[in-house]
Amino acid sequence: LHTMARSLRIGFMLCALLVPGPRGMLAPRAAHAAVVVPLTREALVRQSDLVVRCTVVARKSAWNTQRSQILTWTTLRVDEYVKGAGPGARTLRQCGGEGDGIVTEVPGDAHVLPGERAVRFLRRGDGVVFLTARAQAVYLGKEQGGIAYAERDLSGLSFARWEGDAMKTAAPAREAREPLDERVRSVRSFARGRP
Repeated sequence: LHTMARSLRIGFMLCALLVPGPRGMLAPRAAHAAVVVPLTREALVRQSDLVVRCTVVARKSAWNTQRSQILTWTTLRVDEYVKGAGPGARTLRQCGGEGDGIVTEVPGDAHVLPGERAVRFLRRGDGVVFLTARAQAVYLGKEQGGIAYAERDLSGLSFARWEGDAMKTAAPAREAREPLDERVRSVRSFARGRP
């Protein structure tokens, strides 16, 4: 019963994000950040079909066939499968991008740039893969002093948490940097069922 009440409150909160628009239709309010539930590293691993260490090789954006949204397809060269297995390249599909001079962006989604190296948590789709949890699903490899560190850019996200009977949102706390190899070892351990 408590879970049902909590689900109803979430539904009402989501409805509150809609406001009357033109011709009486409901339209989304402008948002500065996507509100998501924070996922632990263990939850990210569990919810992902694949976890890969990869490099961005190329990306292209275009309108979908119905011309209702712009999509971006990014070619990832898989350097290592940390969880799962498969080919040496994967195509990541994300909503947003640029088509015919129009740019669309999904708040809270990971920005992907050519040459970027990262650990990505992915779900399988029909011939493509998707990020498991937007920007939470990408640990960028940043070099400093000859060591690669894992960092996430969570600037487009707000985290929702239950405090008593109320849901509160807050900006993500700054994460401690961790050597990328240690992060990968930790993810591999969760993938094998060991914390």
